[in-house]
Amino acid sequence: MSFMADKARRRGEIQRSIFEALLEESEGMPVGEVLARAEEILPANPSEDQDYEGKPGVRRYPKVQRFATIATVKAGWLTKDNGTWRLTAAGREAFERLPDPTAFEKEARLRYQEWRAQQPSAQFDSADDAEDAEAAQLEKSDEKRRAWLVRGANVDGVNVLRQWFDDGFCSVGWTELGDIPAGVKRADIAEAVQRGYPDASVGTRRVMVGNLHRFLNEISVDDLVVTVDGADVVVGEILGDAIYTGEPLVTRRRPVSWINADSPFVRSRLSSDAADGLRGQLTVSELTSHLDEFATLGGFEDAVDLPALDVALDAPTQALADSLLLPLDWLHDTVDLLNEKRQVVLYGPPGTGKTYLAMELCKSLVESAGGEYEVVQFHPSYSYEDFFEGLRPRLDKDSGGSIAFDLIPGPLRRMAQRAADDPRSPFVLIIDEINRANLAKVFGELYFLLEYRGTSVALQYSEEPFSLPRNLFIIGTMNTADRSIALVDAAMRRRFYFQRLFPTEQPIKGILGAWLDRKGLPNEPAVLLEALNNAIGDPDFAIGPSYLMTTRVGHEAGLERIWRTAILPLLEEHFFGEGRDINAEFGLAGLRRRTAAHPAEVPSESEEADIPPDAQLDPEA
Repeated sequence: MSFMADKARRRGEIQRSIFEALLEESEGMPVGEVLARAEEILPANPSEDQDYEGKPGVRRYPKVQRFATIATVKAGWLTKDNGTWRLTAAGREAFERLPDPTAFEKEARLRYQEWRAQQPSAQFDSADDAEDAEAAQLEKSDEKRRAWLVRGANVDGVNVLRQWFDDGFCSVGWTELGDIPAGVKRADIAEAVQRGYPDASVGTRRVMVGNLHRFLNEISVDDLVVTVDGADVVVGEILGDAIYTGEPLVTRRRPVSWINADSPFVRSRLSSDAADGLRGQLTVSELTSHLDEFATLGGFEDAVDLPALDVALDAPTQALADSLLLPLDWLHDTVDLLNEKRQVVLYGPPGTGKTYLAMELCKSLVESAGGEYEVVQFHPSYSYEDFFEGLRPRLDKDSGGSIAFDLIPGPLRRMAQRAADDPRSPFVLIIDEINRANLAKVFGELYFLLEYRGTSVALQYSEEPFSLPRNLFIIGTMNTADRSIALVDAAMRRRFYFQRLFPTEQPIKGILGAWLDRKGLPNEPAVLLEALNNAIGDPDFAIGPSYLMTTRVGHEAGLERIWRTAILPLLEEHFFGEGRDINAEFGLAGLRRRTAAHPAEVPSESEEADIPPDAQLDPEA
């Protein structure tokens, strides 16, 4: 019996244990009691009786039980209503008619698939549905099986697929390399390729090494294997390790049980993202993100076509809006834009709190959902190699001290990997000062992936297929006041939504007055800031409120120092060469005369000693 058949039988046993627990309960039973009684009937096995990896305290077996019931609900055998589970008459009849767990599970699965075929989309609406969805996602993410595309329709001009299907294997060639045992280091594979193909280009040899490494070392027993022949798609299950035969064209083989070789499905039945995974040129590439889809269409007994949950950031709360002094509807709009496009740029002049806001959103909405965020700052010398992946030199002590090069992942690739490893949680990369770098050089082929999530492209260095996970979000910040850097180009604008943060407009206008009122400080700094920005007359170069969001502005000496050392130097640079008297136009004395504002009250000496430097927003954001 194959691994997948074993899993199907175990799922049937779990389903029947739950039905047995409910047989005498005509009015149903609370779900917690159902699962506890079912476990008394069918205890968890060692694999099920443990926590999920990376989820301490989340025991696997109750989730496995919930996951097993999904097909039975859609089959009409079990109802779930506000946490109470009850067998239907059809469910009781099926329990009596199908005592064999494998047969029970198979009929439930077939009925589920009939239901699924009639649905335009599979949505989880009720609380019970949401619990089932979480269980399904936990089981999927805990599954170690992977899916692979291995090409055999054109091996040096020969289609070897019929031999594959008849003899039950898949293979790669490169006979000139001789025997390379499974488990050998990638560096040793590279040396063998160098010896076997000395005249090949560096790029060609690198592709060979990647293909061989994946076939020999990364594919595992029980993994799914997919191959294509024109429009036809065939799916199988890996049964054993790689062996060397020396036979031309099919030199290195892995035994395979081909499931639908006699009745392949056409690739047009695949989703666009899964179909894109079949379009690359690599001989061996990974398709794990679409494993369920290939398994279902290929006819695997274990396949249950559950909809993937599209991770979204939670809605912001009124408490968050109050803490940030921002309107709740504006925060809702910003989060909605992130959920829709997956990437947003917050832009405006200095001092409007762009980076601070991005980090506070992540702390509130990402970390609380079990995700992570990371901040990276762009600058003019920043490159693709810094941001995504690049070669870095190191001293190779094993080869007499010569220089070797390692492929090192950058912040985007690291964050993408973490997001792929935990597809239920949101991950955010904050790119500060996104327009200070040469974006075309930094993003390279990743430009395409920002617009087409789920589609794979071959990478510049590793030349492996790569896609951006749907649960990875990007927030950029952009300073509109720095004339030494260019604004983003049209290609980047099409891939991001842009949210304005300008001192003379909502939601930033009035935020300083609200902060001063919260701190019990005089309102004069807010009046002066508004007068200053009116005098500047250019929203792109207005001064943001965070320069003055410190209790030091509550006394005259502190306000004067901030104005003299932080605000006036910015304006001197902005108006450099125009022959204007910056202090006369924009200094405190001139602004006060024009606004009839009065100096803030000066605290006593003891009060001044207690004033902390507690700026809430980063003036450089």
